[in-house]
Amino acid sequence: MEKEKLELIIEQLRQQLCQIVKEKGLSDASVVELSQKLDIYIVQYQLKHGEEKNGEF
Repeated sequence: MEKEKLELIIEQLRQQLCQIVKEKGLSDASVVELSQKLDIYIVQYQLKHGEEKNGEF
């Protein structure tokens, strides 16, 4: 997946997460689920960024 697309997805998920936290609190199952989904995209982004920065992976 392209770096720019990952950045967009991460930002959209981050905004959704902030909104859900305001509505439901930190321990709600939907918050935890969305947070885990966001984590996956962040790791993908870090791996992609690492490839460009280090030329490895």
